[in-house]
Amino acid sequence: MGYRELLKKYVRFLELNVGDNFIEAIADSAEPILSERDLRELRALAAEIFRESHEAPARTRVENWNYRLRLLLNHHGLTVQDTAAITGEDADRIRAWRSQPRSANYQRMSEADFDAVLRAVETHVAGRSVTDTIAETSS
Repeated sequence: MGYRELLKKYVRFLELNVGDNFIEAIADSAEPILSERDLRELRALAAEIFRESHEAPARTRVENWNYRLRLLLNHHGLTVQDTAAITGEDADRIRAWRSQPRSANYQRMSEADFDAVLRAVETHVAGRSVTDTIAETSS
């Protein structure tokens, strides 16, 4: 196994067991130890993991909707508050969905809940990218 696959497995482990891959936390740290290039590579790995979780055949797809929510939010760099604003859901409910099963705050997410959040996030991201593109071309 190559280092890239090993690193992807480790990132998957963090997302599944801790609920975050900490890539954005590294970017925001007071004393960054990774370069922008390193962070771009880690973000690319997180994006690959996200795509693989959505493109996998149904028989191998992860059906843990809470885990997939964590992947989705990590992929787009969304906080609980961002997601609440985008979806209209209560921030505490999103926090409960995002928390680990061992947490007292954990709430199991249904497929319908995940689909609603996914649609809202995709709509938001599509709108944001169109707006960003217009802003970039007019400057």
